[in-house]
Amino acid sequence: MQASTTVRNAMLDAIETAIGTTPKLQLRTGAAPANCAAADSGTLLKEIDLPSDWMSAASGASKAKAGTWSGAATGAGDIGHYRIKDSAGTNCHLQGPVSYSANAWAISTAYTVGQRVRNGGNVYICTTAGTSAGSGGPTGTGSGITDGSVVWNYVQAYAEVQVDNINVSVGQTLTVSTFTITGGNA
Repeated sequence: MQASTTVRNAMLDAIETAIGTTPKLQLRTGAAPANCAAADSGTLLKEIDLPSDWMSAASGASKAKAGTWSGAATGAGDIGHYRIKDSAGTNCHLQGPVSYSANAWAISTAYTVGQRVRNGGNVYICTTAGTSAGSGGPTGTGSGITDGSVVWNYVQAYAEVQVDNINVSVGQTLTVSTFTITGGNA
């Protein structure tokens, strides 16, 4: 089945309507459960009360977050997944992986250890400082990926939810920089 952009926009707008106003976003460690009906997994690092109009109107078969999604972490660890629940925080309606808000990989650029980049839908972390190659960038899902004089390790696939820091400590402010849902069946 293929759907027009108008139909996909309507389906995306229905997501916000079905979940309701002021839902809760949970940022948790580890992988997401098998489905939204499954029990929570991982450690809850932060629960954010989302604004009453938490998503922008769908446009071009895409729907993005509206307003500011941030707060101080109540737990410590690496964020692995998110769950969006109703305003009571009991029923999960959306879930998925979380990735670090990495900048796009760039040609002939100096990188330092710990910097993260996204390339080809994946996020990589620099393990050996150096200068990137004149084309391509890191690919694959392994470690020790050579790119010019830089060495990268695969971190994870780039997710629809990106945060400003994936490794958090108690009290640290967390900000969701990107949350986008794209309508399928194009």
